Amino acid sequence: MEFKDRMLKVERVEAFITPTTPHTAVIVCHLENGKQFYLYHVPLEIVIALNRIQDDTYHVDRESIFDLLSFFKEILKSNIGERLGNVYIDYLNPQTYLYSASIEIRINGTIIRKRMIPSHAIFLAVLMGKNVYVSERLIRQQEELSK
Repeated sequence: MEFKDRMLKVERVEAFITPTTPHTAVIVCHLENGKQFYLYHVPLEIVIALNRIQDDTYHVDRESIFDLLSFFKEILKSNIGERLGNVYIDYLNPQTYLYSASIEIRINGTIIRKRMIPSHAIFLAVLMGKNVYVSERLIRQQEELSK
């Protein structure tokens, strides 16, 4: 996949709920240059599923579809994972301020590029062992907005 912007690799994904009210579900992408990229108000189910993938002692009373997909991780990796490319968080909608991610899917020799909700794309990447990258431009924009 080619991009206008330089892409920085995510070295580690951290998902949590802020301890103070209002409690907010957050994904932090720890980048190769030592910076962080934040996604706020992500689905709670994805925060839980990411933590369960990274720590199998993480307990929940009820499971979501994301937990069920994690249960079938090896089957999905061999059937779907080999068709998926890396994840690229590469777009910010200027009207809604919502980020989008891109992913490539290879089917019968054809490459299809899909836009996804970033938290869902990150979950898929972590589950399938794919890399996640973030646009350097989006990182700069986020830093400017947080000043």
